[in-house]
Amino acid sequence: MLPRQAAGRLARGARALSTSSGGQVACLDDVRSVLRLEGRSLLDYLQKVVSSDATKLAAPGAPPLYACVLTPQGRYLHDMFLHRVESGSADTQAVLVDCDAGQRRSLMDLLQRYSLHHKIDVTSASKNYSVWAAFGSGISGASAAPEREWPSDPRLPALGRRAILPRGSAPAPTASASEYACWRIKQGVAEGDAEIPSGEVVPLEYNLDKLNGISFEKGCYVGQEFVARVHALGVVRKRIMPFRLGQARGASCLSTVPLAPGVSRIFDVFDAEENLRPIGKVRALQGEFGLAKLRLKEAMAAIREEKPLLVGDLEAGTGYAEVWPWRPEWWEPSWGYEEGFEEEKQRQVA
Repeated sequence: MLPRQAAGRLARGARALSTSSGGQVACLDDVRSVLRLEGRSLLDYLQKVVSSDATKLAAPGAPPLYACVLTPQGRYLHDMFLHRVESGSADTQAVLVDCDAGQRRSLMDLLQRYSLHHKIDVTSASKNYSVWAAFGSGISGASAAPEREWPSDPRLPALGRRAILPRGSAPAPTASASEYACWRIKQGVAEGDAEIPSGEVVPLEYNLDKLNGISFEKGCYVGQEFVARVHALGVVRKRIMPFRLGQARGASCLSTVPLAPGVSRIFDVFDAEENLRPIGKVRALQGEFGLAKLRLKEAMAAIREEKPLLVGDLEAGTGYAEVWPWRPEWWEPSWGYEEGFEEEKQRQVA
């Protein structure tokens, strides 16, 4: 079992684990693909399609942009990183897109369908480019290593740097894509359609607004109305949260927890003190760390009272493992307390 007060220390522990390994460089070819978009009105087109402010890519040397494509009903479809690059001619604009490899074809079809009135070329560029991530404490230090010049990850400074590099000019990797995923998971950040179910979820439940994936200042785009309404209400009752596995109860085995919907059964998370009532689902697992979308009321109570939640498969009867969630430090202070934030602040002061 995790030691006493483990839940309260997990955020600090995860930060220490993430920064103790020094700088690492990983190629994400196994999980990410690259598309190329080009056209005369490309940025105008993107402004109407993606959830972030595409006009930020207008200036030469603009940093990459994190964005999503939503359904008309405001549900998440795909996430992506948009990198401005030089186009083939002076009167066109071009962007490289870092996207989920498993849904590359689906995203290409969607972007092509939306581009009919803009004459945008959408092509695969994975044969010429690959996606790389640099992460760990060494990335911010002084060094001549080329990855220190890569763009910062637009979602969160703690995630390090992220780049699209021409094949043949990339460095030798010092870490695997799985090691990067584990480190990212410790920061509480989901990525791609394997962890964020396409066509099913509200983007704010996956904290995409705080991760710079949604602009509330720009004009109309597909799905904006619903997302703006949820944001205006100010109450999100479920969010993706990082957790650490603790002691197993029974013959629990979580080796089949999927990293993609449909691969195998997605495990439920239960409140041990509420007759094993489901309060969420595991969305990713790397080693002992994972991400789960949880009801905030029960998750915050578990953190406050230093008690574990449980994860397992009731149908298979294979037992359970303890789940110890924590609040990432970058969360908004009100998250989890939207319906009683003032009372929570008074309780903490007392």
